[in-house]
Amino acid sequence: MKKCRRLARWALVATAAQFAVSNVALAATCASPVEKAALDARVLQSELMVAALTCGENARYNAFVDKFQPELVGLGQALRSYFSRAFGKSGEFQMDQFVTKLANDATVRRTQFTMPQYCADAVNLFNSVLSVERAALRDYVSQIPFAGESGIESCPVQASRESSN
Repeated sequence: MKKCRRLARWALVATAAQFAVSNVALAATCASPVEKAALDARVLQSELMVAALTCGENARYNAFVDKFQPELVGLGQALRSYFSRAFGKSGEFQMDQFVTKLANDATVRRTQFTMPQYCADAVNLFNSVLSVERAALRDYVSQIPFAGESGIESCPVQASRESSN
């Protein structure tokens, strides 16, 4: 029995260590502007998905996906590229973990409001995003209040040699 508890503790410690290392590696790998837009778009998509499921706004969520499908596909490729660059062979696994975390975070944020207030805010968010021109989605996602919720920073912009001379 003691041996089982000891093994369980070691498994728990190993899992926690792996999660901590994963988060450190994630935070240490900055995102290019396109990758940052992809990360922020994924945050928005998770928020909208939770809102659709919670408030019965499936039609609005489907309208979002239909309207922005080409942009979402391109941003999805940039997201995969980021995780592949940041994590190599485990990039797909890390991306799946990240997307799950975003959905869980969106669910937690939902619990900070009463249901009527949350759903009213969700309708406003859907109306706002659906009023955006398709080509302006990347700009829009950088301005939403929870845009930085991915936990991944943008890479610093480096001045070109010509501008420093």
